[in-house]
Amino acid sequence: MGIDGVIIIDNTGRPIVQTAFKSGTTAVAAQHVDALNNAYEAAANQNQSVVDPIIFVDSSLGPSVCCNVQHNSLRIACPVHSETDPLFVLAFLQTLLDVLQEYLGDISATSIRENFDIVYQLLEEMLDSGYPSTTELNTLREIVTPPSLFKKILAVAGSAGLTKAVSTPFSSPIPWRATGLRYNNNEIFFDIVEEMQGTISKEGKSLNVEVWGRIRTNTRLSGTPDILLTLNQPQVLSDCSFHPCVR
Repeated sequence: MGIDGVIIIDNTGRPIVQTAFKSGTTAVAAQHVDALNNAYEAAANQNQSVVDPIIFVDSSLGPSVCCNVQHNSLRIACPVHSETDPLFVLAFLQTLLDVLQEYLGDISATSIRENFDIVYQLLEEMLDSGYPSTTELNTLREIVTPPSLFKKILAVAGSAGLTKAVSTPFSSPIPWRATGLRYNNNEIFFDIVEEMQGTISKEGKSLNVEVWGRIRTNTRLSGTPDILLTLNQPQVLSDCSFHPCVR
């Protein structure tokens, strides 16, 4: 059950990083890479820029699917051969991209090769036996040292300094918030982002209109205070999702 592994492929179709598969052999990974490359080649022949995010693969383990996303020139794939919701896999891939963006800045074949050890550590921490494990950036930074800090520590103190720098992982009881935060000025900022999508007839009448909104918070508060947020018309909201910090 779950995700078999993660494969990051460059624009030439060659794997850059591949996590150890929890089942099967290396041939299984190669079969999914070939299937994904063939899908991109077929899309290029038809002058299409995207491929299906879910590709059927007849692997040596039996029928399976290759869930994939494209970021710039990279292709990131997760082979799945068990009864697993593809949306679950695609959500993990998006989370992986967000983490790599925070660690590497520019996600490219060059940046991944230059930081291969860090990328591989992140994959090992984020995916455990086929299921997402540690995905919060705050916790990951305590386990896997970011590239810039990693290089600075090695240059100044060597490997001993690196060991000392990451000797206390999970020091915060709250995964998404660092411990011991202190600010000179306690303040919090809210950004409300709204998107509207609709269909309008040729007469100018609205046939269907939907609005999506997000509340983004930039918190600079010392410690772990409780904040009460009140909405004037909460009844107009539907299909809401909240960050784990919202109780």
